[in-house]
Amino acid sequence: MVREIERKFFFNPALWTGVSQRTTAIEQGYLPGTGDWEIRLRRSEGNHRYTMKTGTGLNRGEWEVTISAKDFEALWPKTEGHRIEKLRDRFPWKQHTVEVDRYGGTLQGLTVAEVEFVDAAASRVFRIPRAFGPELTYDPRFKNSSLSEGRILVPRTSPQVSPAGWSFGVLPFRKGSRGWELVIVTTRRQDRWIFPKGQPEAGQTPEKVALAEAREEAGVSGKIAGHPIVLPYIRETGTTNLLLYPMLVSSLADRWLELGQRDRKVIPIAEAEAHGELVRLGAQWLQDFKGTVGS
Repeated sequence: MVREIERKFFFNPALWTGVSQRTTAIEQGYLPGTGDWEIRLRRSEGNHRYTMKTGTGLNRGEWEVTISAKDFEALWPKTEGHRIEKLRDRFPWKQHTVEVDRYGGTLQGLTVAEVEFVDAAASRVFRIPRAFGPELTYDPRFKNSSLSEGRILVPRTSPQVSPAGWSFGVLPFRKGSRGWELVIVTTRRQDRWIFPKGQPEAGQTPEKVALAEAREEAGVSGKIAGHPIVLPYIRETGTTNLLLYPMLVSSLADRWLELGQRDRKVIPIAEAEAHGELVRLGAQWLQDFKGTVGS
């Protein structure tokens, strides 16, 4: 088994000037009920592949073999209801290859860019092109296996293009006495731990909204120290799309606007999983990039 180290982003074709080396039509389906493994069948350019993947986020395990058309056709019906179709363009970008996927069918309108790296170090120092929007690597809804289910609603465009349905916030972190730490707050109902966030405001950029919410909800000040990421905030009434700006914390106020309405806590990333899925996903990002942010 090899490791697949890959980052995924929203993509804006209007800001891209590259020329595609090749366009490929891809069909892929997923076998249901495979536990921690994703088992994918892919057909493209007359080739048929059987792939197993495990893990989430930046660094995943992958095992792949080529199979015959006959074996593919025997397995393909089992993927009914778990399929996607897309067109993939491949562009050279510096020493990398950018793969741009334009989804079809029920995912029409979603366009993402993926870049695969030789190792984790290379992924951390990647210079993100202007056409790349917020990062999707850490949002499990944007895994192709999740997209194939058709049950999960995902935004089709970057929040900078269409902010409706989004919340803007920060992912606050610092290096403390216990190593790398996250700053988290409770909801007003104090029923779960989250990152400071708020709704779009007329005349305010997403970044300015995020910084204001950090001060008001958590008494956090600092500087933006990374490319924005997308995470899901799952609650009983539905899923909120979060655009989070990584923030290197410079100070924590003793008093702030929503003191008394929320609790605030600073936790080492090793304790993130005990504070809910949203915090765990944020910690996963920090674990991957702590060597390059805040320096």
